[in-house]
Amino acid sequence: MAFNALIHIIKVNPARSGAKDGRPWEMQDAECLLLDEAGQPTQVGVLMLPKELRNKTEPGYYTGSFALSAGLRDRRIEAILTGLVPVDVKQIRRQAAPAPAAS
Repeated sequence: MAFNALIHIIKVNPARSGAKDGRPWEMQDAECLLLDEAGQPTQVGVLMLPKELRNKTEPGYYTGSFALSAGLRDRRIEAILTGLVPVDVKQIRRQAAPAPAAS
């Protein structure tokens, strides 16, 4: 099952890497705003970037595609980002704006 959300990426944090229990790891996340259908912010948070989007993602407005996945260690089911498509938030805000009153 997949779902989409409007996202404003404010800042992409530098990629980090290391080793734990002898196993190498790498991660990168981004500071984001979740937007409603009118392009207005509703929540603020940190979004983990999947391997294929690390060091390739820039700040901007996107439609994020998500899927559900169970964690390898804790088996918690969480939404994971599967893709980003740039969007023009001005277009979204224009579409959501109420029509002018008729005179």
